[in-house]
Amino acid sequence: MTFIIRPARAEDAPAMAYLINEIIQHGGTTAHKSLFDTDRIMSDFIRPHAAISCFVAVADERVVGFQALEWADPNWPGEDKKIPADWGIIATYVHRSCQGTGVGRTLFKHTEVAAKSAGVTSIDATIRKENAGGLRYYSSLGFQNYREGSETISKQFLVRQALPA
Repeated sequence: MTFIIRPARAEDAPAMAYLINEIIQHGGTTAHKSLFDTDRIMSDFIRPHAAISCFVAVADERVVGFQALEWADPNWPGEDKKIPADWGIIATYVHRSCQGTGVGRTLFKHTEVAAKSAGVTSIDATIRKENAGGLRYYSSLGFQNYREGSETISKQFLVRQALPA
């Protein structure tokens, strides 16, 4: 499969919504339960208040995957352990027909560069336990388990900053 990676744009929002909505409707691989519209794609992925990056993978003019990275919110009121403010939170979505083709791995190469440029120290990926493919994907990139909840496993990727010359 031939695809290109580029920053997500507003005009990608409908295709990104379609992609993630198919994943939600299939079930089992995302914690998201409600469907996305273009406004929610913009606010949650393309232009969230804590945005670091959002990249899309495009094949034959069709969005086949996307990956977003945003700063952790240390004041998040969730039940899980708080995540430090210098960490990024990653989300990856690849069309089911394109999984295993290198889309996610190539997206991450771009996201890792963005994380380094922003000064992110670690990246958190929280994956549903039944999402065996997602768990394998993040492990293959070097993410290590650091926390387990009743329904999820959280993995950490240590971002290696360039050493000063």
